[in-house]
Amino acid sequence: MYERFLSPGRIGNLTLKNRSIFPPMGSGYVTEDGHPQEQLIDYHVRRVMGGCAMNIVEIASVHETSKSPGILGLYDDRFIPGLAKLAKGIKDAGGIACIQLWHGGRQTSGKPFGGQPCAPSAITCAFIGEEPRAMTAEEIGGIVSSYGDAAVRAIAAGFDCVEIHGAHGYLIDCFLNPYTNVRTDQYGGSLQNRARFGCEVIRDVRQKVGKDYPVLFRMSARENVDGGIDLDEGIAAAELYEASGIDALDISQGCYDALAYTVPPYYYPHMVNAHNAGQIKRHVHVPVIVAGRIAYPELAEEILVQGWADFISLGRPQLADPDYVKKTMEGRTDEIVRCIACDQGCVGRMFAGLGCSCIFNPATGHEKDVVITPAKQKKKVLVIGGGPAGLEAARAAKERGHDVVLFEKGVMLGGQFLLAGKAPHKEEFGASAVHMGYRAYKAGVDIRLYTPAAPERIKAVDPDVVIVATGSDSAAPDIPGTDKPHVFDGRRVVSCESLIETDDIVIVGGGLIGLETMEVLLGQGKKVSVVEMVGEVGRDMEMYIRPYMFEIIERKKVPILTNTKCVEIGDGHVVVERDGRRENIPCGAVVLAVGATSNTGIADMVRELGYECHVTGDAVRPAKIIEAIWGANELARSI
Repeated sequence: MYERFLSPGRIGNLTLKNRSIFPPMGSGYVTEDGHPQEQLIDYHVRRVMGGCAMNIVEIASVHETSKSPGILGLYDDRFIPGLAKLAKGIKDAGGIACIQLWHGGRQTSGKPFGGQPCAPSAITCAFIGEEPRAMTAEEIGGIVSSYGDAAVRAIAAGFDCVEIHGAHGYLIDCFLNPYTNVRTDQYGGSLQNRARFGCEVIRDVRQKVGKDYPVLFRMSARENVDGGIDLDEGIAAAELYEASGIDALDISQGCYDALAYTVPPYYYPHMVNAHNAGQIKRHVHVPVIVAGRIAYPELAEEILVQGWADFISLGRPQLADPDYVKKTMEGRTDEIVRCIACDQGCVGRMFAGLGCSCIFNPATGHEKDVVITPAKQKKKVLVIGGGPAGLEAARAAKERGHDVVLFEKGVMLGGQFLLAGKAPHKEEFGASAVHMGYRAYKAGVDIRLYTPAAPERIKAVDPDVVIVATGSDSAAPDIPGTDKPHVFDGRRVVSCESLIETDDIVIVGGGLIGLETMEVLLGQGKKVSVVEMVGEVGRDMEMYIRPYMFEIIERKKVPILTNTKCVEIGDGHVVVERDGRRENIPCGAVVLAVGATSNTGIADMVRELGYECHVTGDAVRPAKIIEAIWGANELARSI
């Protein structure tokens, strides 16, 4: 199986040992002044050790006008020594080292260099909010030359190849798209003119690195913005780029104005870019690389067998499991920790300034700090609760050599992650909950279902340590009328344990559970309104997920009442208070989605029994899944 995926392939004069590539994802492991941190080296080396054939290091600025804090620099010779350590680390581990040449154009701030961003035209990127300066012909020539100069520095640093970033709305892509390029000179107007800048960059790089040095090019097949390129224009641009001298095309899509396409979340389909890549591949003669929700080796193999691409770019899948390729080679695909495209641990953390990682793998980006080592003293550990925190604690404790028993009062493992999997487009969340149970079982944890944590059961195990991971329940707000029969719990509505017959429903609470409840009910044809106490809804949702939910709200014209408090639930209406005034909102049913409260009773009982007790996950404080899993992992490593 996976013969094509595991077979060697060529890009230029390079032979890759298999068809896997680690793409140039931003990591957050770069110093303020543009040098790689040791963490970045460890992060890349770990993926090479897991079997990845080529690592493309993240964006490196080719020019002063694109420098930015936390972005690698390649516009000056002073960056060569640090990058040389990174390239050497990748190569010494058995990988192929590539680096991406980048200029952000209008999608970067001018503040770091004390000027205006530069772009083909003075059209502001809403995400950045700074009007760029339209480049003169002389400036264009200087920046074109800076790409080739940066490529020469990459060679000096020991990189085996370079990739030119011509996608995602950055400078080259900005020239290509008519909605960001309204020039009337030789760089504007026709597609050939708009592609001219990118072609000149390729030719400058090729001229300076020589004919045998591999040069890759990343491009957006389509922009997904009104006035942006469509696939036909993407194909035509690809042909022009190939003719200019590149050795491979790396296919993606989107830009800052269509941000979710650049790192597609769970509501996009698997292999989201494969069709685009396949259409481009039909028109070019160089190898094609494709990324975008290729979480399973089966999908990678299908893409290659169908001839849609020649190489598979595995970013988030190798954050979740750096041994993705190795496990595939060894016939252990059932053990692969699969990315669920939640965008929480990767891009969410990076944009928060915390560094790229993964909810399932706290060692990502912390390879030397988060290590499961053998316990100095083997102990009997009892874990109470089979949700994500309990399963992670149990597995990690078992892998350290402890004797671990897990009690789960219900028939299913997974806890709140199973509930998350009931929401639209999130089936994989539930599957991941089940897989966490499978990983704990494979590690050797003694899992006991239908086993409430009664004192006599705990005494029968006679543990040295008890870890309580009993999760949380829906919060019960102090609102008169919550006990009425037409009042429902949001969690039970999302899980379809509660079915609402009436068509006119008010949801109290506009967080993640409230909005997912809204989506479920809209899918059932219900009329829904949302009442939220604070000034916005969806505050606890990831930035790449919120636009999807807001699009539903706008398309379905859902009334959203922010800064509004529900003060009473009546028969056939709710009473809300806004701006000091009260009003009635008619409805046939009410759904409560106002947060969660920790389950603390079991922990209290364990302490009363006299056992060493540690509490983790939502039983400590209801929070995001990343906090539950990471906290449980840290706890298990301390016992």
